[in-house]
Amino acid sequence: MHVKQEYEVRLDLFQGPLDLLLYLVEKSEVNIIDIKVSQIAAQYSACLDLMLELHHELNIDVAGEYLRMAAVLMRLKSRELLPDSLPEEGLETSEGEIYNREQLIEQLLEYKKFKEAAGTLKAFELKQYGTAARGKTEEIENVSSEQNDEVVLGNISVFDLLSAFQTILKRADENIDPSHVVEVDNCRIDDRIEHILSMITDRGGEVHFEELFGTDRRRIVLVVTFMAILELVKMGQIGFRQQYAFGAIFVSKAFETKYTE
Repeated sequence: MHVKQEYEVRLDLFQGPLDLLLYLVEKSEVNIIDIKVSQIAAQYSACLDLMLELHHELNIDVAGEYLRMAAVLMRLKSRELLPDSLPEEGLETSEGEIYNREQLIEQLLEYKKFKEAAGTLKAFELKQYGTAARGKTEEIENVSSEQNDEVVLGNISVFDLLSAFQTILKRADENIDPSHVVEVDNCRIDDRIEHILSMITDRGGEVHFEELFGTDRRRIVLVVTFMAILELVKMGQIGFRQQYAFGAIFVSKAFETKYTE
């Protein structure tokens, strides 16, 4: 049963298809130049299916970027599996398009280079934040989360959250009894937000990501709970901790920064 939600998850939480591809490559622990298109295409497709399920009110322009990349991967997968059936000669290419595995790798390497450079500049900015030349007091403007479009997740990415959620959905699907029909109650995001914040408080300020979903394994409850987590991220209400790459994720309430004159 489809439960209509008066809510929209904006895709500005996601950085784009190349960011997703880079995440999948790094998670697979392979070098970019050694990627197998068939493997990465399957992982990308599974992640895209979940994203589309979550975004009922999807921004079609941004969604188109992910769908177009999916089509590119399917084409490259066909070439990888049947290299002699799809010759590249005679193809009309245009700037920015990806027509072979080498071009995909080139774009990923270029994207990784700029992303790392941006990360270095961001770290420098944070290091310099709050410092001032002698004799001059820096004026700090408190910008509310509504005015600031940047979403801060800590040392994890939104794709880490998606990956963890995929695992939860997979376990739930494996334990479904097809002969058991459950009437789906109305599951509201506001209620799940309150539930999440209360659980974090009751557990001493930090809780394992999977614990937020409780014991109710109905798909609608799991999906709405995850959307509530994304909403809390955008509101700046929760933060995440991950001890090592692709490891367990812990959730806590975000610290509120207060400025005094």
